[in-house]
Amino acid sequence: MHRVFFFFAFIVSAVFNAVGLLVNLSIVIINCKTWVQSHRMSSSERILFSLGVTRFLTLGLFLVPTIFLVANVERPARVSTSFPPVWMSLDASSLWFVTLINALYCVKIANFQHSVFLLLKRNLSPKTPRLLLACVLISAFTTLLYVALGPKLPSPELGTGRNGTEFNISKGVLSLLISLTLSSSVQVIINVTSASLLINSVWRQIQKLKRNSGGLWNLQTEAHVGAMKLMVCFLLLYIPYSVATLILHLPSVRVDFETRSVCMIIPSFYIPGHSVLILLTHPKLKSKAKQVLGFDT
Repeated sequence: MHRVFFFFAFIVSAVFNAVGLLVNLSIVIINCKTWVQSHRMSSSERILFSLGVTRFLTLGLFLVPTIFLVANVERPARVSTSFPPVWMSLDASSLWFVTLINALYCVKIANFQHSVFLLLKRNLSPKTPRLLLACVLISAFTTLLYVALGPKLPSPELGTGRNGTEFNISKGVLSLLISLTLSSSVQVIINVTSASLLINSVWRQIQKLKRNSGGLWNLQTEAHVGAMKLMVCFLLLYIPYSVATLILHLPSVRVDFETRSVCMIIPSFYIPGHSVLILLTHPKLKSKAKQVLGFDT
């Protein structure tokens, strides 16, 4: 029964990873083609290009253990030891890029007159290249902490105290956990705040539009609603993904085989699912994808 369940989880994960690879490769190619043709990229296109690259590499990295498993070959020790930090760096960068694009959508679309919001509205877009670099550096810093202090994390078998309930955690391990928690907390706060502000602003915009024009939507309103839906869907995908990832990768968390298999399936929904939503809600990406697939009339 365990083998059947694991095989099912493996197949589902592989299918979604393949979809994610194709979608993110499409996002990268479309944005790269836009840059070649116009010799410029907007702030959102820069972020989406960076997001597409990191997600493509992340999903490609997931194929490495799959290839060894299908080929029935034992993974070299170097591959096993280098996989977690490389994956962690790419995944952290990807999450920061999503946080940045959500914040950019919020300040561009939402209509508030607070001084801080107006300051962000003027300065966020021009500083996008620096912010992208900051996202990469923060991800690299947390990954270095994990590499340096991760081996000191308590395991379920060796980390318990005499009474079987307490862990003897060093200051270094506490620094790692605090750093990871703060990084995730900042991302969650920014994403939830951006989504809340955008929902409030778009809702007021829709109500105003209904009063003035009898409920007729224009293309701008449709794009704003699409961005709002994208943010909400991201949060719905990200929360279970982050919980499943913690369960899978924290050595101090002990779970049974079924739970681990479910936690292997959940992350496979997040990246492909959110990437497909980006492709469907972004007007330019959607139009280019239709042309490539031959659906454009």
